[in-house]
Formats: sequence, structure tokens, C-alpha cells
Amino acid sequence: MKKIALHIILCCIFTQLSAQEKWSFEECVAYALDNNLNVSQSKLNIEYAKNNVLQNKMNIYTPNINVNVVEGFNFANSVDPLTYQFIQQSTNSTTLGMFIDFTLFQGLNRMMNLKASALELTATQLEQMEMENSTKLILANHYLNALLAKEALQIAQEQQILTLNQYTNTIELVKVGELAKGDQYEVEAQIANDEVNVVTAENTLQNALNQIKFVLQLDPFQAFDIEELKMQEITMDGQLTDIGILAENAATALPNVKSAELRQKAALYKLKAAKGSLSPSISVSGYLGSNYFSAAQRQVGETMVTSPIGFVSGSNDIVISNFQQPIFGDKSFGMQVGDNLNQNIRINLNIPLFGKWQRMIAIDNAKLGILQSDFEVKTKQNSLNQDIFTAQTSLNAAAKQFNANKKNLEAASVAFSYAEEKFNFGIINTYEFEAAKNRLLTAQIGLAQSKFEYLFREAIVRFYETGELTF
Repeated sequence: MKKIALHIILCCIFTQLSAQEKWSFEECVAYALDNNLNVSQSKLNIEYAKNNVLQNKMNIYTPNINVNVVEGFNFANSVDPLTYQFIQQSTNSTTLGMFIDFTLFQGLNRMMNLKASALELTATQLEQMEMENSTKLILANHYLNALLAKEALQIAQEQQILTLNQYTNTIELVKVGELAKGDQYEVEAQIANDEVNVVTAENTLQNALNQIKFVLQLDPFQAFDIEELKMQEITMDGQLTDIGILAENAATALPNVKSAELRQKAALYKLKAAKGSLSPSISVSGYLGSNYFSAAQRQVGETMVTSPIGFVSGSNDIVISNFQQPIFGDKSFGMQVGDNLNQNIRINLNIPLFGKWQRMIAIDNAKLGILQSDFEVKTKQNSLNQDIFTAQTSLNAAAKQFNANKKNLEAASVAFSYAEEKFNFGIINTYEFEAAKNRLLTAQIGLAQSKFEYLFREAIVRFYETGELTF
């Protein structure tokens, strides 16, 4: 008996220590939205969508600009790229160029892609909200399961105390001959069973808390506990929201169907973009470039050259002429780049005639994308309606179950009090007393389960009605 009492004391100490680490439901939700891996991973989709919008904007409003540098080496024989003279020596050449190309018109293809990507960005943001809502619902379920496990542990501990008190009374009744020795053994067996129930309840609670820690991505070995809900008396006198009104509110408050509808609109723009690829395109391009040739020469001076040009008729005297002969030297890199600079501007008209059927296949795929988005809208709408109907039906069933269990507990409590009184006077035996106590235990557990089931179902219906998940 001392061992059992010590176990109860340790449980109380554990409860006190755990109280230092308690998290509210709101704190759990806030932490999960910042740290849950699924939520964090889905946020990357938003960044991808933003980059896609930016890329489509850049495709419309900015040109393509490329700089090209080519270095060539020729061995033994070369051709001067400017004079086209044959040169019998090894040379190297450098070609510099900057190309600019800007599309003026492309059948509104790029504009349609931009509108589609903007809609997809908004749809992705709504899908992120959908992921967050799903995480909240999962967390709410685990949170209430943990509260139920807490209450079940408390009930098991209270039953353990009742059995210990029963054992004390049984010993006294056995001593005075009111009960047989077998009743004492029966209670001792029940004490052992109660200890098993307490240990099982503790494990259930720990598992429930671990489920919450998993959603929060906390260290599994971290001390963790949750706060009790500040609940008022549960009453179910109010009328349930009409299912049609609830569906309308859910369609407005929740992102589920909205995201699918936006992707449906984006698919229409993608079809227009695909058709736009069949139109002629007009672009403006420009080139600015120069080059360098290692064997290029430039005049660096002149020299007077005396040279015979003929003979005097009759006397055969030599006729000498003086003329200036240019002197050539290497032409520097900078000078060649400046002298050889050239530029041009072109207006280009491109008329697509046949492109291996790629554009037609792209149009067919865009049409299939519209059909797929139509199915997605209908699927999400049907799924939401089914979830709402299930939530409303489950709430109604949970209310009835709670009321039934409440009445059952009241009856079991009265029956147990009566049985306890008769047992203390030795009127009934231990078996009959245990039967009454077990009925009370079953009623307590049943009421706790139905209470948290009702709270969860009520929170879900309110979530569909307002978009907010609270208890």
C-alpha cells in the first residue's frame, strides 16, 4: 500500500513540475505555423510563384542583353579580317560584341503569361492558408486528445484512491466477520488493476503530448505540457446553423475553393498565351562591336626614297625620282577597338509557319489544363460540402451523446453512492461494490470522451462558419 501511495505522490509531483512548461492552444498554433516542416515547405511554393511573376514581368519590359568576347589563334598563315590580305605568320584576333534584342509584339503571349502567373501566385498564397488551416485542425484534435488523456488519468487516480479507501473498509469488515476473506483478495486484485490503469493512462497522456510535439517539431525529450481550456458549462440548447448558410459562409471564409477558382482563371490565360504563340512577332535588335588583329599595321612615319624610274632617250642617262615612302608599325589594341567600332539596328519580323507541331500541342495541353482546373474546382467544392455536412452531422451526434452520457453519469453516481453506503454496512459484498464502481468509471470516461468530442466538432463547425479555429 505504501508503494501505491508513493506512486500517487509522484504523479502529483510530476503534475506540478509539468505545470511550469504548459502551452496554450494559441501558443501551439503560433509556434506550429512558424516551425512545422509541412507549413515551412509549402511557403517555398509562394517564393517560386513570386519568381515566376517577376520573370514574366522581365520578359515584357526588359530586353535581352549579351556581351560576347571571342579570342582566336591562327598558326602559320592568316587572313587580315579588315583588309582580307593573306599573311604568312601566326596571329591572334579578338572580337568584342554586345547584342541587344527587345520584343515589341508577340501575340500578347507574354502578357497572358503574366496575368496567369499573378493569379497562380494568389492561388498559391491561398493554398498556403489551406495548409495552415489543416495544421490547425490536426493540432486541435491532438490538443483535445491530450486534454482527454489528462482527464482520464485524473479519473484513474481518483478510482485508485477509492479502491484504497475500499480496501481499508474491507479489512475492518473482514475482521468483524461482515465480509469473507475472499473479498479482501478481490479488493487487492482491484488495487493492482487500478495501478495498471493509472500507468496506461499516463502512457496515453504522454503519447498524446508527443503527437503535439511532433506537429510543433519540438525535441521529443523536451519537457512539455498544455494548459487546460477555460470552458464554461456546455449547453446545447442553441439551434444548429442551416447547412446551406454554413456552406456559403465556408466558401467565403475559407481558401479551399477560391484557390481552385483562381487556377481555373489562370488556365484560361495560359490558353490565350498558347494561341498567341501562333501570331507573328516583331522585335528590335542592335549590335555594337569591334575587333583586334595582332598583325594589323598603321603608318607611323615617312622616309625619302630615291629610286631610278627610267632612262633618258638617246643618252641613256638614268632618271631618278624622289618620293615619300610610308613607314608602318604595329597597331595597338585600343586603337584598333576604336577604329574598328561598328554598330547596327534591325527591325525583325518573325512569322511562325511550322514548328514541329509544338505550338499546336501546347494549345491542346492548355485546353486540357482548363478541363483539369474545372474538375479541381468541382472536386474541392464537393469535398468542402461533404466536410461541412459531416461536421454538422457529427456535431449533432456529439451533442446527443454528451447529453446521454451526462444522464448516465448522474445515474451511475447515485448508484455508486448507494452501493458505497451499503458496502460500508456490510450489506453487499466486494464484487457488487466493484461492479457499481466500474459503472461509475465507465460513465466518467464516457462523459469525458463525449465532452471533448463535442468541443472538437463545435470548433470545426465554427471554423467553417467564420474561418477561425477557437475553443
